[in-house]
Amino acid sequence: MIGKLKLSASAAALALLVTAGAGSSSVKAADVVAEPGCTLSGMVMAGYMYDWQNADFDDDSSENDIDAKDIDWNTPFGEGAGLVTCGGFNIQADVAYYAHSADVDVDDIDIDQTNTHIGGAVFYRDPALWAGGLQASWIGQDVEAKNVDVFRIGLFGEFYLDDVFTLGGSAAYYNKDWPEGKDEDGFELALFGRFYATPDFALTLRGDAVFTDFNFDFGGPSEDGDLDGYAITGDAEYLVWDQGLSLFAGARWATRDFDVGDESINVDDFQVFAGIKFYFGQGGTLMERQRTGTVDNTSLWNEKLPEFFTSEALASDL
Repeated sequence: MIGKLKLSASAAALALLVTAGAGSSSVKAADVVAEPGCTLSGMVMAGYMYDWQNADFDDDSSENDIDAKDIDWNTPFGEGAGLVTCGGFNIQADVAYYAHSADVDVDDIDIDQTNTHIGGAVFYRDPALWAGGLQASWIGQDVEAKNVDVFRIGLFGEFYLDDVFTLGGSAAYYNKDWPEGKDEDGFELALFGRFYATPDFALTLRGDAVFTDFNFDFGGPSEDGDLDGYAITGDAEYLVWDQGLSLFAGARWATRDFDVGDESINVDDFQVFAGIKFYFGQGGTLMERQRTGTVDNTSLWNEKLPEFFTSEALASDL
């Protein structure tokens, strides 16, 4: 009788061990499957921008005032970016193209200026709280048949406040390599706030500033100059299709002041723009896509606005 009890107890213990082992294996297998891997996502967009531009010249060394001309710019543009996400770590590659074409109001002048962007970003993100990291880009400007290289590097950050607000900013240094006796380097700063009226409808207000130093050396005495600029942009974006298609539109005002010697030049721009964007590799609302997808790595001053010296030359009809 005692032997039968021992045998029954042993069988029960063995069954318990087998069951526990199977349960443990199931938990481990589930844990392995549940571990997040790397994902690929991104966006592509295309749009059109119209720019009403005017300039003002002030030369204290001359009694003759320059009658500046108003210029209208037409700009089709496109951007694309891909993002590899491994947990909280993100690597991004991005491209952009802005094709500015000028139409001077009083003269039959047609000038094309294109800006081509290749860049990337490395950053960490917690979609519930924040994102931050490093950005860099090369911008090739084709300005009046001259090739100008712009190298840009900086830091950015975003903070996610519940399901209603996103706050962000960036700071970048850039150097522009002109094919003549002119050296240009400066700093770009930006701050933005985004409000989600609904999870699929976002309103964004952004402010930008640039502070640039120039050194001119054309074979004679060198001369220094300063270019400062400020801009404010407002735009709206709406996810019209839950597979990732959205529409966006907005407006921007920007002003740039250039001072060298006794000469002062002011160029003002008022831009309106609209376009279409497609998000891929991710799902969810517009807010979820923006907080888990690619980040903006373009330059307002060196891509989205026409080149300052091209604008100055056209306005003065040189």
